[in-house]
Amino acid sequence: METLKKTAVIGIGNTLMSDDGAGVRVLEHLDDLPDHVSIVELAAGGMILLHHLEDYDCVIIADAVDFGGEPGEIRVFSPDEVRTIKTVGYSLHDLDILKVLELAAKLGMLPESVRIAAIQPASLEMKEGLTPPVEAALPKLARKISEQVTGLVKDDPAGDTESR
Repeated sequence: METLKKTAVIGIGNTLMSDDGAGVRVLEHLDDLPDHVSIVELAAGGMILLHHLEDYDCVIIADAVDFGGEPGEIRVFSPDEVRTIKTVGYSLHDLDILKVLELAAKLGMLPESVRIAAIQPASLEMKEGLTPPVEAALPKLARKISEQVTGLVKDDPAGDTESR
């Protein structure tokens, strides 16, 4: 009998900063996940994320990421497929996620599998509620996360890219 890997879907974001809250809000759309999958809500990522990583074999991080796409566009990738260009913080989870993952690897705390399920924000201004294109894309982001969890999607070296 195969041992299931301890897996987490970690939603990151500040719901008081418009689309920055998408990573947290998508968690509301996840249902019927296997028993070995935990859902973790982090209003602020940064170093707090580091302490959650060590508890799991596999992690999927849901977050609003400005990758230059159309608002509501979704991309799923592994951390080694991208590099950060972040030079200034825009939210409470100010410390770059990729830097936290790099530190976790150096400390031996990085799960064996890490995927980032990103959604392109339209607005990061200080206000509650998501913009319409990001709100409309949450069910699709949730499906992509569920596919990653259940292994329905094979790793694509170019990364998964899908528009709203």
